[in-house]
Amino acid sequence: MRQASMPSGRPYELEPGDLADPADEHRLLVADEQRRRTFDVRVIWSAIYRHRIAVSIILTIALLAGIASIVFMPRIYQATASVQIDQQTAKVLGTEDMEPIVSGSDAERFLQTQLDILESRGMAKQVIDRLGLDKSTAFLEDIGITSVEDLTPAEKHELLLTTVQKNLSADLPLNSRVLKIAFSTRDADLSARVANAYAEQFIQANIQRKFSTGDYSRDFLKNQLDKAKQRLEASERDLISYSRAARLIDASAGAAQVGSPEGPRSLVTANLVQLNQAYAQANAARLEAEQRWEQARGVPVTNLPEVLSNLAIQQLLQKRAELNADMSRMQQHMRSDHPTVLQAQAQIAELDKRANALAENIRASIRNQYLTARKQEQAIERQLNSLKTDTLSEQDRSVHYTILKREVDTNREMYEGLLARYKELSAEAGVANNNITIVDRADPPLKPSSPRKKLNLAAALGIGFILAFLYVYGREKLDDAIRDPRDVETKLHLPLIGIVPAVADGDILEALRSQKSAISEAYHSIRSAVELSSNRGLPHSLVVTSSAMGEGKSTTSYALARDFAQVGRRVLLIDADMRRPSLTTFFGGAKDAPGLSSVLARMNDHNSVIVRSAEPNLSYMPAGPLPPDPASLFSGNALTDLLDQLSGEFDLVILDAPPVMALADSVQIASIAQVTVFVVEAGSAHFGQARNAVTRLLRARAEVIGGIVTKYDPRVAGYDQTYESYTTQYG
Repeated sequence: MRQASMPSGRPYELEPGDLADPADEHRLLVADEQRRRTFDVRVIWSAIYRHRIAVSIILTIALLAGIASIVFMPRIYQATASVQIDQQTAKVLGTEDMEPIVSGSDAERFLQTQLDILESRGMAKQVIDRLGLDKSTAFLEDIGITSVEDLTPAEKHELLLTTVQKNLSADLPLNSRVLKIAFSTRDADLSARVANAYAEQFIQANIQRKFSTGDYSRDFLKNQLDKAKQRLEASERDLISYSRAARLIDASAGAAQVGSPEGPRSLVTANLVQLNQAYAQANAARLEAEQRWEQARGVPVTNLPEVLSNLAIQQLLQKRAELNADMSRMQQHMRSDHPTVLQAQAQIAELDKRANALAENIRASIRNQYLTARKQEQAIERQLNSLKTDTLSEQDRSVHYTILKREVDTNREMYEGLLARYKELSAEAGVANNNITIVDRADPPLKPSSPRKKLNLAAALGIGFILAFLYVYGREKLDDAIRDPRDVETKLHLPLIGIVPAVADGDILEALRSQKSAISEAYHSIRSAVELSSNRGLPHSLVVTSSAMGEGKSTTSYALARDFAQVGRRVLLIDADMRRPSLTTFFGGAKDAPGLSSVLARMNDHNSVIVRSAEPNLSYMPAGPLPPDPASLFSGNALTDLLDQLSGEFDLVILDAPPVMALADSVQIASIAQVTVFVVEAGSAHFGQARNAVTRLLRARAEVIGGIVTKYDPRVAGYDQTYESYTTQYG
């Protein structure tokens, strides 16, 4: 699998096409990212397991410390009294002041204020004085303070105050008005006495504050009442003196009008008001008479409604109608100059004359009524104008009178209000209303409240767990060894192609020869992973290297070569470590026999140095004589030419290269070979060193197809046996 490195040792990413299936590559990258971001309990447990002895020691010491605290800590007894705090008190007289009902944050502030009062220094002083705790040192000795002989009285008093406040605890639960008052000492009876004294003194102080407030209010009101009385009397005298001097007579009480709230304030004003009403009536009467006269003057007298409705006129008109009827009958039988007809005409003329005279009299009466009404209106108007002048003159003089009168009214209202309030406070003076009552009195506790065995043990174990966690965390941060096989993917960004378990007992060669051993099964799996690592099939040349020596790269090279040979592949295993060759352990032979160094130095042909092993299809090329500068042998084209020649003779050439760190050999070999496998020893290889080694390989454009974890023991690493479960199930 091709890896792309970034300059300056930055993290490198997987490239498309490294796996046979791009979908598998994508799933691998997603899984790596999720593992990096997921809180892995398994990793934490493995770290704890690796340091289990130190963790056990820390927890044991913490548990012993908790037991020691239970045994040696003094016994503390806590007595609790409770009081109920109401925002309002029941009224006795019905006139007492009551605080308004509030809710929400205001109610919380009220209760918090009461709690602060209880915990104040002033309340502590009152309790000390109530119980006489300052008379001797017995209280401090009961608390556990003995060295008080060298203290001054002021220092002793301050110590007593501080001790009382320190041993007091007040708790006001949420959504409750019941305040719990607890006090702790080494004496159960003393704890109960102090707790009850706090509750009683809290109530008494609350009553005293209210009584002091009421007493101050009465004194204040008495003083203000005397001053208000003096101001009222002085303002009344000033008003009377000025009204006499200005000759102003208050007639508001006697001249009140119906429907009005009050009457005029002076006689002139009263006369003006009454005359103004008479003038309005006269004006209305004059207008009415004028209208009647205008109507009577503009129409014939006989058409006036007053004439037509007059009884005398109606009788004359009726009699005239009768004469007209008689004359009409007479004219039918008599001539117009007949005496009877003439007499009848004379009677009708007389009746008309009398009716006209009577109608004229009625119209004259209407005119006289109009003239009389106009004269009356004019007379009242003249008198009204005279009173208006007098009233305006009087108003100039009454401005100051009004000011004095207003001051008298204001002073009277103030005096009456203060007097009423003073009488209420005087009546309430003997009523002691209280909004704090005792719910439960404190009894001497039968059992100590401290030390609390379960709590002490839990706290000790909690501290022990914290210390153990810090210890494990610190050790893990300082130790960057690669223990989990998944670290190859998450830290080195290499695909994990195999895990080789550690061989507990016996020879590793025996384990490799056993087809059902765990190590054989592991290398079978690695061989399959190498074949499937690329869509190009089995590579022609494979380099096996590691970051440091002793990580199992030579064993891995031999095991892979042997495994590939067993499946019918023609395999050549080359010992390319010209500094400390180790494949002779598996194949034997003399150390100075011609080998790879001879071929690269053009001293021998490659066919002459290849050794056929007892395993079918497996050949071996030793390292050859150790040269003084192995890196120079790999710098030319000799190795490239050798691999090209061997590719036609063998299916796979495996090169056991030296470690990468501090050496240039492996980097040069990996850059020439087709693929590279990186070996990591579990618990020994360090992350920083292995990362730098992989980075060097990638910078040399080596195609690193993955990593192999060797010598892996899940019990030592602190992990479960997930990676070797197949051996127990199918072995």
